[in-house]
Amino acid sequence: MTRRALESARRLGRSMREGPPPDAEPASYRSWLAQHAPRAVELKRQSAASHTLSWQPAIDLVVLRHPEDEDALAATTASLRAQTYPRFHVLERSAVGQGRGELLGFIESGDRLAPHALFAIATCGVPDADLYYSDEDVLEGARRVRPVFKPGWSAEALLSRDYVGGLALMRRHAFDRVGGLRPAHGVEQHDLLLRALPELRKVTHLADVLFHRRADATPPTREARRRVIADHVRRAWGPDYRVSSAGEPEIFYEPARPARVALIMPMRDKVELSRAFVESLARHPSRAAAELIVVDNCSTEPATHAFLEELAASGRAKIVRYAKERFNWSEANNLGAAQTTAEYLLFVNNDMEVLTDGWLDAMLAFASRPEIAVVGAQLFFPDGTLQHYGVVMGMTGYAGHLLAGAGPAPWTFCGPTDMIRNCTAVTGACMMMRRAIFDELGGFDERFILCGSDVEICLRALEAGYRTVVTPHARLTHFESKTRDPRDIPRSDFERSFEAYEPWLRDGDPYYSPQLSLKTPVPQPRLEPEDMLNYARGFI
Repeated sequence: MTRRALESARRLGRSMREGPPPDAEPASYRSWLAQHAPRAVELKRQSAASHTLSWQPAIDLVVLRHPEDEDALAATTASLRAQTYPRFHVLERSAVGQGRGELLGFIESGDRLAPHALFAIATCGVPDADLYYSDEDVLEGARRVRPVFKPGWSAEALLSRDYVGGLALMRRHAFDRVGGLRPAHGVEQHDLLLRALPELRKVTHLADVLFHRRADATPPTREARRRVIADHVRRAWGPDYRVSSAGEPEIFYEPARPARVALIMPMRDKVELSRAFVESLARHPSRAAAELIVVDNCSTEPATHAFLEELAASGRAKIVRYAKERFNWSEANNLGAAQTTAEYLLFVNNDMEVLTDGWLDAMLAFASRPEIAVVGAQLFFPDGTLQHYGVVMGMTGYAGHLLAGAGPAPWTFCGPTDMIRNCTAVTGACMMMRRAIFDELGGFDERFILCGSDVEICLRALEAGYRTVVTPHARLTHFESKTRDPRDIPRSDFERSFEAYEPWLRDGDPYYSPQLSLKTPVPQPRLEPEDMLNYARGFI
């Protein structure tokens, strides 16, 4: 991200924190609705075409009633009568087992479907998915507020909350195989999704706001969410994982034999940064067995040499000399990785400070999973605004940090900022991988000099069938660009990055809604076409 783009993003982030409250109706969303909400003539066309569709799934909809909620039920019923796709049946909860629909969904009384919701499912072009879900907003009287433009299928996000929510239609056979809906203290659908994960081989996200949640809905309690998540982790992952006993669900990897993690930290002088990072490690311990490998790139200051000698003498770090005047980030980290037999590698910048206890255990909760290749942390600027919450391909040009410059918030256009997220890539400033995966992928590509190879190795992992996760339960302050000027990035890094990123710039990031603009890291609805592939070409 360029310096100008970063400053613009931080101004936008401050306006989000200091401006209208989160229940306000964003003008940008009104503009988006004016472009995307189907008009009466289009709804009439859909009704006429619905009988000639190549795929006409039978859909069972279960309306979950609440006592003395007749007005809310009437609003839901009216929205169902207005559907332009007619092949659906409404069932009582007690009659779920009697339904014969191909797809099955649940709606709370008071929630409403957009009139084209079921038509959008039938015409999505994917007739064989096991689950379909859409974006949503909140209905306050006649106002539509707090929209959430969701990512593509993100299994790990369900370990924070039911991000699928709203309109979610599951294949009937998947529902039956996991035993259907069961009592779960108000989080029955979340519990169902977690139990159904092994059955959901193909999931389709419809990037359109097809569901309107009632404004006065009672959200599930943290304890109810924590309970179903803990049940899933215990059942599917085993006893080596612990879910926090109070507050937001946080997952930690705590096996009987502590996992060995090597923290690989390149540095060159600026000893005050490295010292602050090492001291923060002591202030915020983890159960994991951590070793620090310092890759020293030709430091010259006496204070730096004294600090490194102190680390080595105390056994707190292994010092590796990287005697090349022209620093190569990829080469330095590959060199550090070669000096350890630890089963996990954490590549970390020296301009960091740890903020949370158990941060390594939180990252290990995902790095230890066979389906996950790369894990990132949530990073903050010194002023408390977000610096990194995953990388989005094409954002601000090549690849940008989601929500950079914004403050933590319970609502943004892409959801809250305290969720476990799947993403396409994470920053190499704090990136964990299993040694076996790192070796399988061949390490960092040393043709990259200063930047790009962190994202590129994540893309190779994704292409190899693995997933990437960023956890907000590992939090650090990142004093970004304190060590090197971003203007020193060589042209060759842009060229190699463009070569690696091109398919993603052309086709879009699967974990970022195509309805959101890529021009800023703080999400805003996309109101005009954006050609980030052509934009990125301007950098080379």
